[in-house]
Amino acid sequence: MRPLRVPDVVIARHHKGFPPSTAGSRVDDLRGREVLGADFPTPLLVLRQPELDHNLAAMQQFCEQHALSLSPHVKTTMSPEIAQAQIEHGAWALTLATPTQLAAFRGLGADRLLLANELCDPAAIEWLSGELDEDPAFTCYCYADSIEGVEVLEKELARASRTRPLPVIVELGVPGGRTGARGAGAALAVAERVAASSHLELAGVGGFEGVVPGSLGARLLGDVRAWLRELAGLADRVLARHDVAGEFVVTAGGTQYPELVAAELSRSWRNGRPIRVVLRSGCYVTHDALGYEQYRRLLATEYAVMPLRSSLELWARVLSTPEPNLAIVDFGKRDTGMDSGFPVPLHRIRRGGTSLEAPPPGEVVAMNDQHAYFRGENDLAVGDRIGFGISHPCTTWDKWRVVPIVDERYVLTGVAQTLF
Repeated sequence: MRPLRVPDVVIARHHKGFPPSTAGSRVDDLRGREVLGADFPTPLLVLRQPELDHNLAAMQQFCEQHALSLSPHVKTTMSPEIAQAQIEHGAWALTLATPTQLAAFRGLGADRLLLANELCDPAAIEWLSGELDEDPAFTCYCYADSIEGVEVLEKELARASRTRPLPVIVELGVPGGRTGARGAGAALAVAERVAASSHLELAGVGGFEGVVPGSLGARLLGDVRAWLRELAGLADRVLARHDVAGEFVVTAGGTQYPELVAAELSRSWRNGRPIRVVLRSGCYVTHDALGYEQYRRLLATEYAVMPLRSSLELWARVLSTPEPNLAIVDFGKRDTGMDSGFPVPLHRIRRGGTSLEAPPPGEVVAMNDQHAYFRGENDLAVGDRIGFGISHPCTTWDKWRVVPIVDERYVLTGVAQTLF
C-alpha cells in the first residue's frame, strides 16, 4: 500500500488529557514531556509505544509465518498514525465498516480498502464507483449477502454508467448473527448472481467468526472451527463453478481467533490455488487487559498463540472516598468502553508522589458518565492516581480525539489522533 497522508495535529483546549497550556502546540512541541507529571489532567488515556511496537511486529510475523495478508480493521482506532504504522508493518489493505469511514481513509490516500459490510446506500455507491473510475490504482472491495443487495448495487452502478466493475465478496453469516447469507447454499446463489453481473466482479468470500455464539470454552472453539470450515468449503464450491480472474480473496478473522483462521485456511487447504487469505484483525494493535485477553488465554489451551500486550492505559484520580472501601475516581462512560467489562487497576501513584506502585486491591463495580466506583479494602486517598487497563479498545478509542503515545517512562514520543 501507498503511505497515507497523515494530517498534522494541533492540540486544542477541548482535547481531553492535555493541559490548557498546550493549546496551539504541535507534536514536536510536546515530545519529551512526562505525561504523568502534575500538569497533565485526568482522566488521561495513553498509548504505550513499547507494547504498540510489540503488537505490530507480532502480527506481521504471524502473517508471514502463515502466508496471510493483513487488512487491519482500522475502525478500532480510526487513527491515521496507527494505520500508517500498520501499513509499514506489511498491511495489504485497510478494512473499514461504513462508507463514511471508507471516505475518510480514501481522503488520506489509501489505495486498497475493504468495506467489511454490505453497500446499499445509493450516494455511497455513486461516490465509490466514481473513485474507482478516476483512479485505476485504487481498489475497494465490498460485501454482498443477498440477491436484493446485488440488485441495489447493479441499479446504482448502471445509473452512473461506470466503466470499472466493483469487486464483491460474498459474505457468509452465522445463524442468529448479523449480516451474511445463512448457509452455503444461499451464499452460492449470491455468488451466481454477482458472477452474472456486468457491473460487478466476483472477488471472493468472507465473513466474521467473532459472532459465533457461545461461552468461553472448548465447545466455542469447536464451533468457530466448524464455521471456518464451512467458509473454506464455500470457497471451494465457488472456485469450482466460476472462472475467477486473478486471485480469489477469502477473508475472516477478528482479533479473537487469528490462530484458528490460520489453521483452517492454511497453505495445505489452498493447495497452490490463487487464493489470498486476508485476516481483518483490528484490536490486536493495542490489545486490552480483559476482553480480548480472555480469548488469548482460551486459545492458549490448544494453540501456540500470538503474544499480544495491552498497550492502552487510562489514568484517573480519586475524587472522593465517601464510604469505607469505596473510592470515586474521575473517569466514566464518556472516557472508556464498558461493553466487555470494566477497566482493571494496573498501577498506583500516591498523592504527592511520582513513583509507580502496585495497584490497590479492589475493582470497578459501576460507572456513570464521568465517575467510576472503585470498591476494595485499601487505603486510597483523595488525589491518588490509578492507572487502569481497558477492555475492548474500539469503544474506548471513539471517546478520545488525541491520545499521547509514551515510552516506558511515560515520556511523550508522539500522538495518535482519531478521525471521528
